[in-house]
Amino acid sequence: MRLTPAWLASLALAACSAIVPSTAARLAAIDPLTADPAAIELVVILPPGLAISPGTAELRLGASRGKDQLAQSFRLEDRPVVPGIDLPEGATARQFALAEPEVAQMRALQARIGKWKQEGNAQGTFGLGIGGCAIGAGPAPEARGSVLIRLAKDAPFLPLIADGKLSDLLGAETLAAIKPCQGAE
Repeated sequence: MRLTPAWLASLALAACSAIVPSTAARLAAIDPLTADPAAIELVVILPPGLAISPGTAELRLGASRGKDQLAQSFRLEDRPVVPGIDLPEGATARQFALAEPEVAQMRALQARIGKWKQEGNAQGTFGLGIGGCAIGAGPAPEARGSVLIRLAKDAPFLPLIADGKLSDLLGAETLAAIKPCQGAE
């Protein structure tokens, strides 16, 4: 099982035009069943007025084979943002990686899905979920955001979603429905 366009569609929090083709091509060459979960890191660049609700960031890995399904979500924990991430004016960044207990659980699921792969055709999914909340009046209608990813320790972060318009990425209704943050974010 390889990271096919269907996998990338799951990863895409966004409209296709916001996905960076060179990063998508590099991800397509990676087998998600052998990728080291401990090395996966993400940086989410948020526009002014938008924050990530605590405890909502997660990776999802799953597979289906006919009517059979395997799927699990893995909690991402906040990490200090690495130096050198360029931010647009007023933007903030949050960095995430799998929590240590989640690494072992994801490896176990990778092994189970790997057995399915050996037994026959399986379709995989790999996704990122993040809950957002509004700061003050919330993000502007034309607000933009980005997601960077790296899959190997000490590798550079690659742009997965580059400067995507939030109303295109999330949908105008979803963007308008973001609730205020509860406390400092």
